[in-house]
Amino acid sequence: MINTLFPHKRYSFINETVLESLPEHVLELIEENKTVLNLKKGQVIFHEGTIPIGLYILKTGKVKKYTEGVNGKEHIFYLIKENEIFGYHSLLSKETYSHSAACLTDCSFDLIPKKVFYSIIENNQKILHRLLKSISHEFGVFINNSKILAQHSVRERTALSIIKLEQFFNDHCIKLSRRDLSNIVGTSIESLVRVLHDFKEEKVIDVKGSEITIKDMKKLIGITNFI
Repeated sequence: MINTLFPHKRYSFINETVLESLPEHVLELIEENKTVLNLKKGQVIFHEGTIPIGLYILKTGKVKKYTEGVNGKEHIFYLIKENEIFGYHSLLSKETYSHSAACLTDCSFDLIPKKVFYSIIENNQKILHRLLKSISHEFGVFINNSKILAQHSVRERTALSIIKLEQFFNDHCIKLSRRDLSNIVGTSIESLVRVLHDFKEEKVIDVKGSEITIKDMKKLIGITNFI
């Protein structure tokens, strides 16, 4: 139903995979040079302002990309799921990281050294084209979310965030801490909890601990004030 009622792709964390159907020689190069990393929920993968060391391929788990304000509050602007890559924006621009990344869950990664990454894209235009398409999608999501933060209420932003997250988790149940959800919505935990309580009373969602389930998608879409 979301495909017909809501223009979700402009706001979606779901991106086309860059890794699909890679040439055999590229897969062999990745396999020969990768370092396997296993990190626990909450651990930081890289910090804003540090120098990139390579490309990350997320094998299992989920990752948040965020920036921090002067008071330490996070703004989560993008999420990454299994079989997606990240960390390549700064490799392409040859700049320090413009944001931080941390594990939303226990995660396993393949780290590909930046020299190997540069070698792959220099010799494969198809992969470079996919990377540029992925960057363009993420930039569009960032711009649309910035507009939402400036022009929509906490109630509307919360509804939109729940829709995006339901699609991202893809199991009809959103499992996310109130702190992380508030940092996606762009509000305080207290304000978020009040809105979630209202949604539950209106029978739009069901809330059990840190889990949220959508009960009435059409009504939730209406709350976003996008239709």
